[in-house]
Amino acid sequence: MSDRARRVLALGLVVLLPMLPGCRQLQNALLFHPQPLAGPAPAPPAGWSVEPVALARPGGVTVRGWLALPPRSPARAVIYLGGNAEEVSWLVASADRFGGRAVALVNYRGFGGSDGKPGEEALVGDAIALHDALAARSGIEPGGIAVMGRSLGTGIAVRLASQRPVDRAVLVSPYDSIEAVGAHHFPSALVRALIADRYDAKSLAPALRIPLLAIAAGRDDIIPEARSRELYRAWGGQKRWISLPQAGHNDLQARPEFWRDIGSFLAAR
Repeated sequence: MSDRARRVLALGLVVLLPMLPGCRQLQNALLFHPQPLAGPAPAPPAGWSVEPVALARPGGVTVRGWLALPPRSPARAVIYLGGNAEEVSWLVASADRFGGRAVALVNYRGFGGSDGKPGEEALVGDAIALHDALAARSGIEPGGIAVMGRSLGTGIAVRLASQRPVDRAVLVSPYDSIEAVGAHHFPSALVRALIADRYDAKSLAPALRIPLLAIAAGRDDIIPEARSRELYRAWGGQKRWISLPQAGHNDLQARPEFWRDIGSFLAAR
């Protein structure tokens, strides 16, 4: 970095530092792009059923979503944690792509029909509450809950797997930390000043012994493949890496091999 660039950055930090008490609001405005419900959730696949989910959380917040149930019961389950601009109801129609597992889909706070405002600790707490509700539910196999995270949701998925029994994990466009991703796009000092929630997945990965399927896009301009590999290398359990070289951050799911590999991984025992 040139001396002039350093001076500009230093001046920017002088201006920004007094604003640090409001950094969480600014961070959330940068990280999250809440999406409303476009309409009723689509119909589940033939033979499946779908139930509404409403989790009452502290502070009068309720997060809402759906549980898609396969014809066979009891079934294993997977919790899906989406991206930072993803309203998850669209996946109800694709529930049969998750290896025959029941699929739990809950929108983040402020997304879809969910109340509240998003933030790392709140979203991790909501994911834990969803896991606990599934584990206590009849029709779900004991010890048979997996987690799948996409993009921002991969950090939440890793936090969940570190605090609750999870039998395997699918991470799509994962990262080592949001701070590291931000530093790829912006000066690291500015990122450190503005980011209050770190989503530090890499520090938790070595202790996780569950099987991992990591899927990265070769043309991802949001989360560089190098950041995904950092998390993958740190993972403590059996793991499989898949790179789709022609895919970008937002079109991975359009590749037929994407769902094929996820389905076979989640169906395995």
